[in-house]
Amino acid sequence: MKLVLISLLYFFTPLSSKAYSLHTGTYVPYFNKVQTNTSGDTQKFDLNPYFGLGTQLSLSGPHYFMPEAGFTYFTDTAKNTKKDIIHLNYNFLYVLTPTFALRYGLSNNWYRLHGQGGSAKLKNGTGSTKFPSPDETVVSYYTTLNTGFEYIFTNKKYGIRFDFQTMSFQEMDNRAHNYLLTFNFFR
Repeated sequence: MKLVLISLLYFFTPLSSKAYSLHTGTYVPYFNKVQTNTSGDTQKFDLNPYFGLGTQLSLSGPHYFMPEAGFTYFTDTAKNTKKDIIHLNYNFLYVLTPTFALRYGLSNNWYRLHGQGGSAKLKNGTGSTKFPSPDETVVSYYTTLNTGFEYIFTNKKYGIRFDFQTMSFQEMDNRAHNYLLTFNFFR
Protein backbone atom coordinates (compact mmCIF):
# COMPACT_ATOMS: atom_id res chain seq x y z
CA MET A 1 0.00 0.00 0.00
CA LYS A 2 2.83 2.43 0.83
CA LEU A 3 4.48 1.67 -2.51
CA VAL A 4 1.23 2.51 -4.32
CA LEU A 5 0.97 5.82 -2.47
CA ILE A 6 4.59 6.77 -3.22
CA SER A 7 4.11 5.85 -6.89
CA LEU A 8 0.96 7.97 -7.11
CA LEU A 9 2.67 10.93 -5.45
CA TYR A 10 5.46 10.66 -8.01
CA PHE A 11 2.88 10.54 -10.83
CA PHE A 12 0.98 13.56 -9.51
CA THR A 13 4.08 15.75 -9.10
CA PRO A 14 6.33 15.42 -12.15
CA LEU A 15 9.87 16.61 -11.52
CA SER A 16 9.81 18.87 -14.57
CA SER A 17 6.58 20.58 -13.49
CA LYS A 18 6.71 23.72 -11.40
CA ALA A 19 2.94 23.73 -10.86
CA TYR A 20 2.40 21.78 -7.68
CA SER A 21 0.47 22.50 -4.52
CA LEU A 22 0.63 21.57 -0.86
CA HIS A 23 -2.58 21.42 1.16
CA THR A 24 -3.19 21.39 4.89
CA GLY A 25 -6.48 21.56 6.73
CA THR A 26 -9.19 19.45 8.26
CA TYR A 27 -11.42 16.65 6.98
CA VAL A 28 -14.87 16.16 8.52
CA PRO A 29 -16.52 12.80 7.70
CA TYR A 30 -20.24 12.07 8.04
CA PHE A 31 -21.21 15.73 8.35
CA ASN A 32 -24.44 16.17 10.33
CA LYS A 33 -24.87 12.37 10.52
CA VAL A 34 -22.78 11.15 13.50
CA GLN A 35 -24.20 11.78 16.98
CA THR A 36 -21.67 13.55 19.22
CA ASN A 37 -23.41 13.57 22.62
CA THR A 38 -26.38 12.22 24.60
CA SER A 39 -28.49 15.28 23.65
CA GLY A 40 -28.56 14.12 20.03
CA ASP A 41 -26.27 16.81 18.56
CA THR A 42 -24.55 15.80 15.34
CA GLN A 43 -21.02 16.47 14.06
CA LYS A 44 -20.68 19.79 12.27
CA PHE A 45 -16.93 20.43 12.63
CA ASP A 46 -13.95 18.40 13.81
CA LEU A 47 -10.18 18.80 13.70
CA ASN A 48 -8.82 15.86 11.74
CA PRO A 49 -5.48 16.93 10.22
CA TYR A 50 -5.36 16.63 6.42
CA PHE A 51 -2.20 16.89 4.30
CA GLY A 52 -2.20 16.76 0.51
CA LEU A 53 0.12 17.07 -2.46
CA GLY A 54 -1.20 17.85 -5.91
CA THR A 55 -0.47 19.27 -9.32
CA GLN A 56 -2.27 21.41 -11.87
CA LEU A 57 -2.64 20.34 -15.49
CA SER A 58 -4.10 22.83 -17.97
CA LEU A 59 -6.84 21.36 -20.19
CA SER A 60 -8.27 24.24 -22.22
CA GLY A 61 -8.97 27.86 -21.40
CA PRO A 62 -10.20 28.13 -17.80
CA HIS A 63 -10.38 24.33 -17.24
CA TYR A 64 -7.73 22.46 -15.21
CA PHE A 65 -7.28 18.92 -13.96
CA MET A 66 -6.15 18.97 -10.30
CA PRO A 67 -5.10 15.45 -9.16
CA GLU A 68 -4.12 15.21 -5.50
CA ALA A 69 -2.99 12.56 -3.04
CA GLY A 70 -3.91 13.23 0.58
CA PHE A 71 -3.80 11.77 4.06
CA THR A 72 -6.09 12.35 7.06
CA TYR A 73 -5.19 11.34 10.59
CA PHE A 74 -7.96 11.16 13.20
CA THR A 75 -6.94 12.53 16.58
CA ASP A 76 -10.05 11.38 18.47
CA THR A 77 -10.21 7.58 18.31
CA ALA A 78 -11.26 4.76 20.64
CA LYS A 79 -8.72 3.32 23.04
CA ASN A 80 -6.24 0.88 21.39
CA THR A 81 -7.20 1.97 17.85
CA LYS A 82 -5.98 4.48 15.28
CA LYS A 83 -7.87 5.72 12.22
CA ASP A 84 -6.68 7.34 9.00
CA ILE A 85 -7.78 7.85 5.41
CA ILE A 86 -5.72 7.87 2.22
CA HIS A 87 -7.37 10.08 -0.43
CA LEU A 88 -6.88 10.20 -4.19
CA ASN A 89 -8.73 13.25 -5.49
CA TYR A 90 -9.47 13.56 -9.20
CA ASN A 91 -10.87 17.08 -9.30
CA PHE A 92 -11.36 19.57 -12.08
CA LEU A 93 -11.17 23.32 -11.66
CA TYR A 94 -13.06 25.96 -13.61
CA VAL A 95 -11.68 29.48 -13.15
CA LEU A 96 -14.47 32.08 -12.90
CA THR A 97 -12.34 35.09 -11.92
CA PRO A 98 -8.62 35.51 -11.22
CA THR A 99 -9.33 34.80 -7.52
CA PHE A 100 -12.34 32.43 -7.53
CA ALA A 101 -12.79 28.97 -9.05
CA LEU A 102 -15.32 26.13 -8.95
CA ARG A 103 -14.17 22.55 -8.24
CA TYR A 104 -15.81 19.24 -9.16
CA GLY A 105 -14.73 15.63 -9.50
CA LEU A 106 -14.36 12.28 -7.75
CA SER A 107 -12.28 10.90 -4.89
CA ASN A 108 -11.20 7.39 -4.01
CA ASN A 109 -10.69 6.87 -0.28
CA TRP A 110 -9.15 4.09 1.79
CA TYR A 111 -10.46 4.31 5.37
CA ARG A 112 -8.16 2.34 7.66
CA LEU A 113 -8.83 1.28 11.24
CA HIS A 114 -5.67 0.03 12.94
CA GLY A 115 -6.39 -2.23 15.92
CA GLN A 116 -3.66 -2.51 18.55
CA GLY A 117 -5.12 -5.37 20.58
CA GLY A 118 -5.79 -5.53 24.29
CA SER A 119 -9.07 -4.44 25.84
CA ALA A 120 -10.88 -1.20 26.62
CA LYS A 121 -13.06 -0.52 29.65
CA LEU A 122 -16.22 1.26 28.52
CA LYS A 123 -19.35 2.50 30.26
CA ASN A 124 -22.23 0.06 30.06
CA GLY A 125 -25.37 1.50 31.63
CA THR A 126 -24.65 2.22 35.31
CA GLY A 127 -21.35 0.31 35.36
CA SER A 128 -18.53 -0.54 32.98
CA THR A 129 -17.43 -3.59 31.04
CA LYS A 130 -14.17 -4.65 29.40
CA PHE A 131 -14.46 -5.07 25.65
CA PRO A 132 -11.77 -6.66 23.46
CA SER A 133 -9.96 -4.33 21.05
CA PRO A 134 -9.19 -5.54 17.52
CA ASP A 135 -5.58 -6.52 16.84
CA GLU A 136 -5.55 -6.10 13.06
CA THR A 137 -6.00 -3.42 10.43
CA VAL A 138 -9.31 -3.26 8.58
CA VAL A 139 -9.63 -1.24 5.37
CA SER A 140 -12.81 -0.05 3.69
CA TYR A 141 -12.95 1.69 0.34
CA TYR A 142 -15.41 4.29 -0.90
CA THR A 143 -15.77 6.83 -3.70
CA THR A 144 -17.19 10.32 -3.35
CA LEU A 145 -18.66 12.85 -5.76
CA ASN A 146 -17.04 16.24 -5.05
CA THR A 147 -18.19 19.83 -5.55
CA GLY A 148 -16.65 22.94 -4.08
CA PHE A 149 -14.86 26.21 -4.59
CA GLU A 150 -11.45 27.75 -4.16
CA TYR A 151 -10.47 31.30 -3.35
CA ILE A 152 -6.99 32.20 -4.57
CA PHE A 153 -5.30 35.21 -3.00
CA THR A 154 -4.19 37.94 -5.41
CA ASN A 155 -0.52 36.94 -5.10
CA LYS A 156 -1.49 33.51 -6.53
CA LYS A 157 0.75 31.71 -4.01
CA TYR A 158 -1.97 30.84 -1.47
CA GLY A 159 -5.57 29.80 -1.49
CA ILE A 160 -8.44 28.52 0.61
CA ARG A 161 -10.52 25.57 -0.57
CA PHE A 162 -13.79 23.94 0.43
CA ASP A 163 -14.75 20.54 -1.03
CA PHE A 164 -18.15 19.01 -0.24
CA GLN A 165 -18.15 15.25 -0.82
CA THR A 166 -21.16 12.98 -1.29
CA MET A 167 -20.84 9.30 -0.39
CA SER A 168 -23.29 6.72 -1.86
CA PHE A 169 -24.41 9.32 -4.38
CA GLN A 170 -26.44 6.70 -6.30
CA GLU A 171 -28.66 5.87 -3.28
CA MET A 172 -30.83 8.60 -1.75
CA ASP A 173 -31.50 6.72 1.52
CA ASN A 174 -27.86 5.89 2.35
CA ARG A 175 -26.32 9.17 1.25
CA ALA A 176 -23.77 10.77 3.61
CA HIS A 177 -21.58 13.85 3.27
CA ASN A 178 -18.02 14.82 4.17
CA TYR A 179 -16.17 18.05 3.72
CA LEU A 180 -12.59 19.13 3.33
CA LEU A 181 -11.40 22.60 4.31
CA THR A 182 -7.79 23.42 3.36
CA PHE A 183 -5.25 26.18 3.14
CA ASN A 184 -3.22 25.75 -0.06
CA PHE A 185 0.34 26.67 -1.02
CA PHE A 186 1.02 26.91 -4.77
CA ARG A 187 4.55 26.54 -6.18
